[in-house]
Amino acid sequence: MIISIFELVPYGVTLGFSVGILTGYFGAGGGFILTPVLNILLGIPMNIAVGTSACQVLGASSFSLWHQQAKRWLGIRVAAWMGAGIPAGVWLGSNLVQCLKARGSMALAGRSVPIVDVSLLAVFAIFLSLITLWLFLDNFILRRGRDDESERMKGYLAVLSFPPMVHFRTVPHGPFSGPVLMLLGLATGCLSGLMGIGGGVILMPILFYLVGQEIKAAARTSTMLVFMAGLCATLVHAYDGNINWVLAACLIGGAFFGTRLGIRLQHNTPGKLIRQYFTFVVLAATLIVIGKLIALGLPHET
Repeated sequence: MIISIFELVPYGVTLGFSVGILTGYFGAGGGFILTPVLNILLGIPMNIAVGTSACQVLGASSFSLWHQQAKRWLGIRVAAWMGAGIPAGVWLGSNLVQCLKARGSMALAGRSVPIVDVSLLAVFAIFLSLITLWLFLDNFILRRGRDDESERMKGYLAVLSFPPMVHFRTVPHGPFSGPVLMLLGLATGCLSGLMGIGGGVILMPILFYLVGQEIKAAARTSTMLVFMAGLCATLVHAYDGNINWVLAACLIGGAFFGTRLGIRLQHNTPGKLIRQYFTFVVLAATLIVIGKLIALGLPHET
């Protein structure tokens, strides 16, 4: 475990820079990687890793919004409806973290392990495994032989017509249910509060496939929602004492420069390759988390 600030600062800046490169290159927040890595590589308790990662997500999404300020706020109405459900979701997720934290430790393979660490690592293993499966199907099977970068499709959830039905300029296939958008926001907020992620890794497919939003608008809406989720999660976890502020500052500082480098590296890479590379990045994160869980279950020599 990192115990000295002299060790914490360089590790934090380096890790923030690395995650920033991934964020800039793939266009998705790095919270899904950062939270388990803080625990596995730096030994940060999972509840602190979740809160600190949420703070980093807030900083990184702020940089993205700043770069978009000269553009029209395309997709902001969809973001507003989904954003209405985010605070309640964050509250639910963060309270679950606190409940797990309060349960103390458990005996595992001859040693005492915090229940919150084991539980959240298991949640990450399941979550990342499902994302990896979906990305593999989407990039190597469903997309085979077709270019859907500019394709407009009707959202799968458009059949749910709970009133009020709202017309959105960025959802071309007619009105969409406002309450359904709020429920999607609730789910996103819950993931943010529970896992310290902004939700960018799942927001793009949700907005494009489930809502039917145009792809460019979905990218901007996703950034707005990640910012909202990061802000709410940071406030709640700060209140609960789950943020290491020195580490968060180092992560945000490193991410600022890493994101800029990632964006530059992305320019000459075809979108298809970026999506496929991202699949293997998530797979690697999944294997790291599963490996940590397996290690926790192995006998510990004293």
